[in-house]
Amino acid sequence: MRTTTGRVKFWEKHQKAVPTVDDPDGKVWGCFRSCFLQSAAPYTEGIAYKILKNDLGIDLREAAGHTSCGAIGYHGDVANLETQMVVAARNFSVAHTELGVDKLFSFCVTSFANYTEVIKLWEEEPELREYTAKTLKETTGREFWIPHVSGDRPSVVHASDVFFANRHKLAKKLKYTLKGVKAVDHVGCHYAKIFPEEAMGGSEFPQVLVGMLEAYGATVVDYPERRHCCGMGFRQCAFPENRDYTAGSVYKKMKSLKEAHPDCKLILTNCPGCTVFLDAEQGTIREVLEEDFGVCVLDYAQLTGLLLGYDPFKDCGLNAKAVAIEPLLDQIGIPYDQSKTFEERRRPF
Repeated sequence: MRTTTGRVKFWEKHQKAVPTVDDPDGKVWGCFRSCFLQSAAPYTEGIAYKILKNDLGIDLREAAGHTSCGAIGYHGDVANLETQMVVAARNFSVAHTELGVDKLFSFCVTSFANYTEVIKLWEEEPELREYTAKTLKETTGREFWIPHVSGDRPSVVHASDVFFANRHKLAKKLKYTLKGVKAVDHVGCHYAKIFPEEAMGGSEFPQVLVGMLEAYGATVVDYPERRHCCGMGFRQCAFPENRDYTAGSVYKKMKSLKEAHPDCKLILTNCPGCTVFLDAEQGTIREVLEEDFGVCVLDYAQLTGLLLGYDPFKDCGLNAKAVAIEPLLDQIGIPYDQSKTFEERRRPF
């Protein structure tokens, strides 16, 4: 007889206890913005803010003095680990002392991984914690503090975790559903692959986006290159001579998806870089290879906003996409101003 005991035990270590708005400690959150999103796709944080505040009623607080986590410099070998620790400790201290928050999330998966790394190092190597606390006090006058979010243990979470935790409450508020729509997730590498135990469901079978797709009524499909990286990579997108690697990775994924499910035209993401490059490089492929995949790439907040009834272009920022969103809107049944031309809809302001 088959037993699920081993499977259940394995699954338990990939679960995160993220409070919902119905929990006493799930109503007030501090958040860290993403420097990449602010520069490349600010609309994604904009619609996330509206949903968290207006539709979930969360008291969302952001410290004006918080800085970038610095992870781009860290992964690009510009900043060292010790600097990362002090930057993270300062951001934590600012949020806790100036905003009075105990629960923190980041909008960027790289920030999430970066903060997770330093917290784990502080827990495992006391001398690094002592160095960080001492340096933080000497340079800023601030006190050292570590957030406790997932299961009330030292940790931070990602914004998509908060959406996942509240997915059923959001699903009850939807004006439109994904019934009859095939979709698939693309989970950011820095969310699931660096610390799989901190990802909702681990790295092989992450549930953070699948859970939302299922709650919203989608038919979730699979394909061979589902877990393949989008190819962004800080060293790829930052240097023109390496850009072909990014485009090549996107082509590999899209080709695989088309062969397995040619009628799947929706990929859901939770990483700022993945959201931008899985879309933008389809434009590159279309221009260079004259091959059009037409797969819409939305992040969890954009998709949720669409289904809640927010304007696709003014609120959700879909005017900035390389891939036309209109066929997906038609499939879902979301109205838009068809009296305007394609170009006019991309100038909503």
